[in-house]
Amino acid sequence: MTLELNTLYNSDCIEGMEKLEDKSIDMILCDLPYGTTNCKWDEIIPFDQLWEQYKRIIKDNGAIVLTASQPFTTKLISSNMSWFRYEWIWKKGRHTTGFQNAKRMPLKNHENICVFYKKLPTYNPQGIIPLVKVRKSSRRKGGDLLGKGLTKEYTTTHTNYPRSILDYSRDKKTFHPTQKPLTLFEYLIKTYTNRGDLVLDNCMGSCTTALAADNTKRKWIGFELEQEYCNKGIERINTNREQLGLSQASVRTINDLLEGGYENDSTNHTR
Repeated sequence: MTLELNTLYNSDCIEGMEKLEDKSIDMILCDLPYGTTNCKWDEIIPFDQLWEQYKRIIKDNGAIVLTASQPFTTKLISSNMSWFRYEWIWKKGRHTTGFQNAKRMPLKNHENICVFYKKLPTYNPQGIIPLVKVRKSSRRKGGDLLGKGLTKEYTTTHTNYPRSILDYSRDKKTFHPTQKPLTLFEYLIKTYTNRGDLVLDNCMGSCTTALAADNTKRKWIGFELEQEYCNKGIERINTNREQLGLSQASVRTINDLLEGGYENDSTNHTR
């Protein structure tokens, strides 16, 4: 089964991803449930099922970029150590939590962004500045302590390469309790994909990934189980798409595709 692009599916994410073709996704960008609240939508997705689908649908050189916060971060990384590569730190501007425990531990104003991949993915470092004069340097590879080893010449053509801390304040208008900044997700999408690539968010929530993909000229597919967030999310998506001069996106279900009944039923779906 082929799912439609630029479409939000009101579906369980595992069931939805099972319908995606092998190695069809250029990037997975997702704000997974952390399991830190008692909310139904915050239940941790079983890692074995999650990685079974992620590994199947991501291209060999695709990046899987997942937001996290301790203790969920440790659980997430441990669930696939062989693919984990590094993390970014999202500094939430001035937003700070943990005041109830301020006498016991430091206040918190960051989350983790974990990067997984099988093979080196697209990497477009953002904000780099070309050097007026190219710099060359020689460095030893191995055997430095003994003064031995091969010498390799490096050429530096740019400066201002990204560092691991990304400082982005939360968006002022939000409707989802864990909504991430639009500019942060635009940054990540531009870093790990090129124009025209396909981005998957299997837990759409506020649908920030869809907006970020539209704004950066990427394609997207999303899954969201909660009907309330589908309704609010598609409205947000289409308001943004209208401003960009793009056609309206739709909310669909997997059953719509199986039954072929979507075109004749406009009452149960938001166009």
